Amino acid sequence: MKHYKTICAVLLFILNPLLMMGQQDPMADKYLQAVSRQFRMDMGYMIRMDYIREDIMRETKVEGSATIWMKGEKYKIIFDEYIIYYNGEKLYSQNTETEEVYVSVPDPEQPGYLQAVPIRVIKSYEQDFKYRYLGTTSFMGKERVEIQLYPKDLAGPYSMLKMFINPHSQKLEAMQLKHKEGIVYTMILKEIRGNQILKESTFEFDQSAWPNTEVIELLE
Repeated sequence: MKHYKTICAVLLFILNPLLMMGQQDPMADKYLQAVSRQFRMDMGYMIRMDYIREDIMRETKVEGSATIWMKGEKYKIIFDEYIIYYNGEKLYSQNTETEEVYVSVPDPEQPGYLQAVPIRVIKSYEQDFKYRYLGTTSFMGKERVEIQLYPKDLAGPYSMLKMFINPHSQKLEAMQLKHKEGIVYTMILKEIRGNQILKESTFEFDQSAWPNTEVIELLE
């Protein structure tokens, strides 16, 4: 029975975007446009958020917090023992406990690029997603507008993204990402500061600051 439930859950995650392929809901447009205007590509931001990682198959849940610095497509994220840097070309995934950093180059032609460069979800939603307006829903005790987005390219690692938007300010307040393997990430935006002065070095892994860290190249 447990094996049967696992198979059914995986199928649901895979089939959800297939069922939505024909939809591009015009009622969602004004909210998605407002979220896109919320973040300027030429401005530096510092964002604090709480996150919840739920593994549906194993019935486990992990909670934590993260800080993001971003400007355009470049960003730096710190959460738990991990630091992720993206300088617009290379992605550095650092584990401060194991003292390793993996270096890769996300391919804009691959579905996983949206995951590696999150701002693309907000700025290129018409190009990359089907979406629909779910109306006002209760999210963590607050009334929020829910928009569901489904990637047009079904080869990617995730099946659906939910945005939860303040119905009055039309600001993005939370997102929920569902992976095909049955993992759900919920991200609650706690603080957003614009007009941040961010140096280019913010988005680079500095070997001199981490002299004992092994650099592992995943470049082709």
